Amino acid sequence: MRARTAAMMILAPLALAGCKMTDPSAAVKDLRGTPAPDFTLTDLDKQDIRLSAFRGRPIVLAFWAYG
Repeated sequence: MRARTAAMMILAPLALAGCKMTDPSAAVKDLRGTPAPDFTLTDLDKQDIRLSAFRGRPIVLAFWAYG
């Protein structure tokens, strides 16, 4: 048991040393200032709504999931 604990204390930092820490917002920085891709959704009345119809106006998208 002591040998296993000692091995973990030595191997854990070595394993973590190989991990590269990245800025999680780095992917977002590349997209700032670019327009969102156009897409179409169907509303409750079965009418198609395109994102491009709201160009120049602020919108809020809320995605819900249930299972």
